[in-house]
Amino acid sequence: MATLLYLISMSPPDMKERLHPIRRLYRQYLARYAWARRIKSVVLGAWSNSRHVWRVIAGPLRYHIQGVLYTISQHLEAYSPAAARLARRMQQYLGARLSFFSMVSWPEYCATDKVAICALAPAETVALTMPSVYPEYHRQRFHSGVWTTVVPAVQAIEIPDAEVMGGCDFVFTRTQCLHHDLYKFERDLPAEELHGMIIAYRRKNLVARYAKAHEPLETISEAISLIGSASANYVHWLTETAPKLALIDEVENLRGLPLIIDANLHPNILESLHWLNANGRKLIPLKQGQNCKVDKLVSITPVAYVPFDYLRGIKPESLKIDPSWAMFVPCGLHMLRQKLLPLLADGKNVPGRRLFLRRTSQLRQMRNAKEVEAALLDLGFQTIEPESFSFSEQVDLFSTAEIIVAQAGASLGNMIFAPEGCHVVILSAWSPFSIYYYFSNLASILGQRCSYVLCNPDKTDHAHPAHKGLDVDIHTLREAIGQ
Repeated sequence: MATLLYLISMSPPDMKERLHPIRRLYRQYLARYAWARRIKSVVLGAWSNSRHVWRVIAGPLRYHIQGVLYTISQHLEAYSPAAARLARRMQQYLGARLSFFSMVSWPEYCATDKVAICALAPAETVALTMPSVYPEYHRQRFHSGVWTTVVPAVQAIEIPDAEVMGGCDFVFTRTQCLHHDLYKFERDLPAEELHGMIIAYRRKNLVARYAKAHEPLETISEAISLIGSASANYVHWLTETAPKLALIDEVENLRGLPLIIDANLHPNILESLHWLNANGRKLIPLKQGQNCKVDKLVSITPVAYVPFDYLRGIKPESLKIDPSWAMFVPCGLHMLRQKLLPLLADGKNVPGRRLFLRRTSQLRQMRNAKEVEAALLDLGFQTIEPESFSFSEQVDLFSTAEIIVAQAGASLGNMIFAPEGCHVVILSAWSPFSIYYYFSNLASILGQRCSYVLCNPDKTDHAHPAHKGLDVDIHTLREAIGQ
């Protein structure tokens, strides 16, 4: 804990987790009360719905108007500079710096340009063991046995005259929006589009980017990008971003380059970054929506991918979710363990720990949590709230776990540090939208067992189908645990 406090005190201002006063008030004084968490859920639900309305109606309308004004200003430039300036001012009045880019995948970019590429991990065929599922009538909804898939190679790609944007996975050149080829744009809704940072015109293969006009445009000579649309989430950081740093740190000629990261990361994420940043690279934080120009940018292709969300209107029966929807590069996860466990797992914890992870979030609330905790206590489980521990304490604690019982959520990312053979039992409400193979694929790669206890969703919960509350059947839970 002393290390964590030191790291926070020494962090540059933009690296510290800055909270809005209302959010700070909630976290410090109100989060402990059930009524406050319910109010938060209602407010966030209303906010999310309003953002969806803006994205569907007002957002595209704004982009179309700005696009027309941009085109007018370009055509008027040669005939009437004054009229062109007026059109540009009208465009700026609408509140955005709007830019249009053609969508280009990383393989397409590397095939058409002379690009410097450094291999970090080879493509490989992975055999994934499917999870055990309880109760029995849910098993027909899952694949069984072993699923074989090919994970792509991981590469560090050098892009001249590039731009990155805080909270955005895409990389921009003067005319192109570079993206990995794991996206299925006819199905997937990127987080950047949901949050109003971009609009993808899928039929035209174009992206409109909205950069916040009030944020200064940073310019640096060279850097490695660790920007991610979900890097603020603990499990996505551990699976999608941290392995990139673990892999690229092995490349000698890239060890001196600074790292561009998202600003306002949680202290536990910052602490993990400290332990992984063994070469003491300079950290350059970017706020969400803030642009940064880089004369020589090194971008790393995905080490993991799972769709953030789906386009509205997609019916669940059309999804046909299978294990390939949750992709992890084994080499990245093993390198992450190899770098962190020797540093942080001191072996003082008693082996064979039985851990139950209490969930404090209002989403996916367990209605009979006290009953579940009492039953697990009788079976020798220790109930913990992982977010109350520092990152190093969490790594050390999970490194000796024999069995972990938890709801699907960010704290379950700590299974990365659990030993081979650990049994991970996941409690979840059934939803046709959920990608249950996310944690089972992770467990399979790590040599762990994975069991799902699927529960009937709470019909009174008005959350998204993938985030509804649940009631856990104690008999089924005991069966999954093996007792």
